[in-house]
Amino acid sequence: MAGETIKTSALCLAIRPWSQTSHIVTWITPRGKISSVVKGAARAKSFFLGQYDLNYTCEILYYARAKGELHALKECFPLELRESLRSDFRLGALAEYFRSLVLTLAPSGSEAEKWYSTLESALDDLKGRDDEAKRIAALLSFERRILELEGLLPELSNYDKSKEIQFFSIENGTYEANEGRLMRIATPVAKALENPENEKNPQILLDAARVIGVFYTFHLDTQRFCRREILNLISNKKGTDENEG
Repeated sequence: MAGETIKTSALCLAIRPWSQTSHIVTWITPRGKISSVVKGAARAKSFFLGQYDLNYTCEILYYARAKGELHALKECFPLELRESLRSDFRLGALAEYFRSLVLTLAPSGSEAEKWYSTLESALDDLKGRDDEAKRIAALLSFERRILELEGLLPELSNYDKSKEIQFFSIENGTYEANEGRLMRIATPVAKALENPENEKNPQILLDAARVIGVFYTFHLDTQRFCRREILNLISNKKGTDENEG
């Protein structure tokens, strides 16, 4: 791949300064995660001004260098700007959390294609999530998808619907285990975990988010504090349970 000039769609995950006038941009593409140098990006007459930003889907042309090196961005054209994520700070924070998970967990190479499409769909789906329940449902739906991509999605449908209380195994990700660390959860919460988009009660969704948060903390190397703050923000809460993920 080194020495090739490659054109691909790409989703902007992160931007950081490289010099006074240049940026390093990290993208996820159907080909994998890449980082590119954008020389002169901050100059007043730069061709790249307004052509990329966080949450943008772009078509990029870059010169591929050896593995581990920064690629050279040659061209960039925005395809989807998602301007609604700029006008709602809660949705913007949720989008940042989605990007951070992909930035941390997505693999390199062709296996990243599903991560690319998952993030793109999730960002598109944030438009119109203008109330608490819809935002928390979006968080849960995305985290379920990330767990699925990691091969860690728990079995969330095998609870006993005739009972008021369920016991969920954090280690095994099932309601059928009878040993180890078990979480006691109400059946409406189990139902919300199975299909968060059908639940309209924000408190039930918050309780479901707590369960998934504990499961994430146990199985994945994620930033617990960051997730807690995002959940506080999108749910209009000033504080959450200290055990929440």
